Amino acid sequence: METNSSIKKYQPLFSIQDKKFNSAHLPRYHLSIHISNTYFKISCIDTATMQCLFLETYVLAYKHSYQRLEAIKQLYQDHPLLATESWVAVTLCIDNQQYTLIPKEFSQKGELAEYLNLTCFVGTDYIGHYTHSSLNMTVAFAIEPWLLSWFQTNYHNAQPRIIHQASSLIQGTWNYLRDNDLNPLPKVLVFVAPNHLHITVIKKSELLYYNRFEHTSSDKLLYYVLTVMRTLHLDTNSQEVILGGHITKNSPAYRKACRYIRKLIFISASNHFRDLLSKKITRTYLDVLSVHLCCGEL
Repeated sequence: METNSSIKKYQPLFSIQDKKFNSAHLPRYHLSIHISNTYFKISCIDTATMQCLFLETYVLAYKHSYQRLEAIKQLYQDHPLLATESWVAVTLCIDNQQYTLIPKEFSQKGELAEYLNLTCFVGTDYIGHYTHSSLNMTVAFAIEPWLLSWFQTNYHNAQPRIIHQASSLIQGTWNYLRDNDLNPLPKVLVFVAPNHLHITVIKKSELLYYNRFEHTSSDKLLYYVLTVMRTLHLDTNSQEVILGGHITKNSPAYRKACRYIRKLIFISASNHFRDLLSKKITRTYLDVLSVHLCCGEL
């Protein structure tokens, strides 16, 4: 019988590693860590080649929120690489609903908490931000002080960056569109997670829309997509909608969406990921695979 101390507080869900990965080269690797209430995702990017060398996902198993750090600590104790200080850069990506978007010209550091309090309760949480200079937009977000402190202590040499999942998806969408010949028409990218979805709309170098919606059914998912498109006056017969995340051609959500949206396509794999990752894996893990792109102004 297992004791409480021996029970795993996390469970491996997915792991893939490129044969080119070499632990001796950590000083040129960028470590990206994505944390939600349920999942802990890791990606490693070689900054010399911009190739993804490993990708892992774990399910955090705990009953109470204060136990989340214990699950993370156990994972760090067991993992052969996470706790090392040799990474050239480390970025922590927070996945929560405590965020807001602010036009760059109105983004004053001292007023971020006030902006954020308009959309969610912040309390004593630390306020972070990331500015998307190409899109003239700042994402402000809250992070629990204990989580921030623990990561800063673990990676004090690397001085870890802290961003929000909204930034990883916005920047990932922007880079994808730019690499695939961004044209004047608005582009809609829908990223589907198990219980929520993200909708990003970009036109040239302007972020027209971003939001996250909770959903419990394929009908609700489709409702949010259609509502956003109608609000932005985007024609469902001619507008191309790009899909990523946990959605396939066999998904009920995809089959229903085909009835209302004529041009549905799946996001394709970046050239940097094709050696290791399939198209399906790339689009499923677009959020954590885009974290390293947020290396600009903080």
